Amino acid sequence: MAKALWRNLSIACTAALLFSACGGGGGSIDIGGMTINVSPGGIWTGTESSTGLSVTGIVDETGEFHFIRSDGTQYVGTATTTGTAISATFDGYTPFETTFADGSTHGTGTLSGTINERASISISTQFRTDKGTISSDSLSLTFDSLYNFASSLATISGTYTDPKSGDVISVTGSGVVTWQDASTGCVGNGTISIINGNYNAYRVAFTYGNCTGGAAALNGVQFSGLVTLDNKLNPVQAIIGVTGQANGTKYALVLTLNRS
Repeated sequence: MAKALWRNLSIACTAALLFSACGGGGGSIDIGGMTINVSPGGIWTGTESSTGLSVTGIVDETGEFHFIRSDGTQYVGTATTTGTAISATFDGYTPFETTFADGSTHGTGTLSGTINERASISISTQFRTDKGTISSDSLSLTFDSLYNFASSLATISGTYTDPKSGDVISVTGSGVVTWQDASTGCVGNGTISIINGNYNAYRVAFTYGNCTGGAAALNGVQFSGLVTLDNKLNPVQAIIGVTGQANGTKYALVLTLNRS
């Protein structure tokens, strides 16, 4: 009986493949009333309709995402899929020492739409800043095959430079991350870890210390987020989106680092 069930399931899945509904091509399958949910994982790129700004999304296989707008604004949450429908609640953050138009640095929102696995996402969003400004938007995203590169600590280890600050960041073969900022005195210590070795998304966590001046607000803040390694570029770039919180204040940072 088990063999017969497996044979019937294989036949159904093969037939569904003809309609791009089974396996990695996206879509959903209804077999005996069971819906197969597609994976939201990917590196996704697109343009926000209201601002015209480009957006890059890092989404792991569980749906955790950091969508990074070209001005450094981040939208962070965990997406769920039901068949080819996608939805999430999320937090929005401006980069450290910047604000939204109404002076807020944070807000919350919802998104909903459709996803074609490893191909495209089309969503609508509703967002409300902490000071009450409400906005709506739409976003069409395209899958970047960069996500399909395998991840490992050996792959991401190396020396990186922040082109904005000149900071040199070291990532060891065991995933230890360290750096120091000469202008602010900030010292960073943390780790990078593998989420799923089949895909090009990493988890990062680090803490700042010894910061002076305006950056002193970051002392002791524990940041965490996602990283992807763009090895299609020369030099190779690490794209990092992280958020943190201390004393009731929320912070966000975006780092684009060039590997030496």
